[in-house]
Amino acid sequence: MKTNTTTPGSKSRLWMAVPGVSFGGIGIELLLFSVGFEHAVWAGIAGCVVASFILFYQAYLKPRKDIVSLFVPLYAVLIFIVPNEISTGAVVQTFYAATITLLAVRVEKLFNAPKPEKRTMKQMLNDYIGRIEPLLAAIDEETGHAVAQSLLTYKFGLYRNAAEKCTETLDRLKTTAPLPTGALEDALLILRERASDLADSRVTASPEHTFAEADYEYLAIHLSPEQNENPAALDLDNALVLLYAVGIETSPDDEQALEEHQRFVTQILESYKDKLTAA
Repeated sequence: MKTNTTTPGSKSRLWMAVPGVSFGGIGIELLLFSVGFEHAVWAGIAGCVVASFILFYQAYLKPRKDIVSLFVPLYAVLIFIVPNEISTGAVVQTFYAATITLLAVRVEKLFNAPKPEKRTMKQMLNDYIGRIEPLLAAIDEETGHAVAQSLLTYKFGLYRNAAEKCTETLDRLKTTAPLPTGALEDALLILRERASDLADSRVTASPEHTFAEADYEYLAIHLSPEQNENPAALDLDNALVLLYAVGIETSPDDEQALEEHQRFVTQILESYKDKLTAA
């Protein structure tokens, strides 16, 4: 048995029923009037009212709602059913039928596209992790554990220990398989320099270590020069997100601990949300 696969919001021919029913009712009214039927006007009224409810249903099915079309049945009742001084003859019916026909076309053309879904920061993080898969695939569990420990030690505020962990991890990277980019090494150097500054209670306005241009495709946050008001802060944030991604994807032993600190990383991404949207 064939089933109906039309989903709400998909293009359909339902809108055609609006002019068909409304103008059809007016046509029947004129035909009845020509043979002297006393209540012929009600055929046109019925066509307009029924067509209004069809338009309501059409608008209701769309993923984006047209408020005007949703209230059309109310207008039909006020114009044609509730006693008032407005004429309900064929001329008014024709203008009304033309109006709701235009609304039906408008709904079909402008309100058929679904609302764009806003990506959450967690989705952005997952997308980023998927994008740097070539780098993650080249890192073994032991190296991933060392990266995770460097980040977690820094997150716990043990800055001198974090700097030492970064040094140990950098030394290990020199003895393992070559990576497709130097982004991970640069991230560790940036974190080590920041941890050392915090351990000694100093602030370095122009850090020695930054990401190279070749690293950019492995970074989570990309800003134009005009948007990048604090390059040092951006480098540190990118380093933290990269180290988190490496740790959680390559070190099973640290997965739970890193998941508990995922909010820390999504907050970094959240702080750049407006600029990333505008970019």
